[in-house]
Amino acid sequence: MTRPVVHLANFPLPEQRGDFGSGAVDIMGSGHVFVCLFEHGAASARQPLFASTGIPRLAPAMFRADGLQRAIRGQAGAQRWFNEAGRAFCLYVVLGAQRESARLVPLANRVLAATRIRAP
Repeated sequence: MTRPVVHLANFPLPEQRGDFGSGAVDIMGSGHVFVCLFEHGAASARQPLFASTGIPRLAPAMFRADGLQRAIRGQAGAQRWFNEAGRAFCLYVVLGAQRESARLVPLANRVLAATRIRAP
């Protein structure tokens, strides 16, 4: 089953990439941010994993090397699950360099603050 997914980044995204950014995260530089919003099925919105309501605000301390789908030297990732407008999402964000988290996380937060999710 195909699920809706949105990719946002401050670098050119390759045409071919996986749902959680494989192919894109491999080409990231230290100043890059990759954001993925992956939608789960409607029934998931009522599950405890998705109990948090609204797009999460990120903090640099949330990002860790072991937060990545696949370890890439120097990078850091964070995942958060939430519901919005009766829809369930996984937010997955990768920073090109963990040491740049204080500079890169606000970029991700600005994009997420401008993101609108509506009921289907």
